[in-house]
Amino acid sequence: MPLSGIRVLELGSMVAAPLGATLLGDMGADVIKIEPPGGEEGRRIGPRRGDDTGLYVGANRNKRGMVLDLTVPDGQDVLRRLVATADIVIHNVRSPAREKLGLDYAALAAVRPDIILVTVSTYGETGPYAGRPGIDPSAQALGGLMAATGEPDGPALKVGAAVADVTAATLVAYSAMLALWARARDGQGQAAEVALIDGVVHLQGVQLGEYLLTGEPPPRVGNRSAFYAPYNSYPCADGGEVHLAAFNDKFYRNLCRALDAPELIDDPRFAGAAARLQNRDALEDEIAARCARHPRAELMARLERADVVAAPVNDYAAVAADPQLRHNGLLVPVVHGAHGPLTVPGIPLHLGRTPGQVRRPPPSLGEHTAEILAQLGE
Repeated sequence: MPLSGIRVLELGSMVAAPLGATLLGDMGADVIKIEPPGGEEGRRIGPRRGDDTGLYVGANRNKRGMVLDLTVPDGQDVLRRLVATADIVIHNVRSPAREKLGLDYAALAAVRPDIILVTVSTYGETGPYAGRPGIDPSAQALGGLMAATGEPDGPALKVGAAVADVTAATLVAYSAMLALWARARDGQGQAAEVALIDGVVHLQGVQLGEYLLTGEPPPRVGNRSAFYAPYNSYPCADGGEVHLAAFNDKFYRNLCRALDAPELIDDPRFAGAAARLQNRDALEDEIAARCARHPRAELMARLERADVVAAPVNDYAAVAADPQLRHNGLLVPVVHGAHGPLTVPGIPLHLGRTPGQVRRPPPSLGEHTAEILAQLGE
């Protein structure tokens, strides 16, 4: 695999730093997850099964797990010996705790001069907000994403998934890869920083570009689009929903034919994109009435045959059973030491010659401590 032979030490908690290390483990890196006695914070939050939470299991595949007390000299000694064998260290420990624990760049580089350190924070390592505590919705709020999300006449809403954390995790892996490439070129390590708010602003490049160009903030539109119609979620006869989008005349005509509504093609209220947007409420009433005549599976079959931009609005049970998502390798069966057969999230990218692989389930707390210490000669 692409990162075979690369060792990563991950000392993160919750989502962004651990998931960033997971993305490297997916591609073959030997990721050692180092946790304090009692485990990282993600093991204690949310629904659980036995000693594991969904939050932890969802973010920590393809790692070996180790418990290490960095507050005592023996733990510090083991850490230094591990750093000497490592290429990358990833964590989200804030200052001054990182200096006390020997996780700042100066301390790590004193052990291995070409080490790569990737740190994660909510606001950044420097600047007026540096050092503030924060989590995913803090970044969504400050970065404008919360204000841009929701219905036009409703309150600002956070996105359902932890998009700030997951975007930051992707940037963690990207930063690590760029630093590895630079080290291969010049032999030098470096420190890299990832801030949740930076990722949130990056997510909104189109919307922010619109504001910076025109001076007008994009409106909050719920499931609609500010640019074309129809574009919304519509209930079906059996209570399911589909999301439809017709961003040009071709797809609008296809939709009308799929719904047995050819009269809507030539209706002057809907003749062209500008007219459809202007008369959006009337058009959506027409579309909704026709969608409500069909069970969702039947409606999706009609829409697919007619080449319409459409998707079912799936809950997580439907996501877990979806044949395309399973085909794409996004739901992978593993055997967990404590839970037996278990499905975990899979790898979201596909390399043709050197693909990644889910090789390990999320480790139980300290599962590989003895194994790793033995490799150090203890």
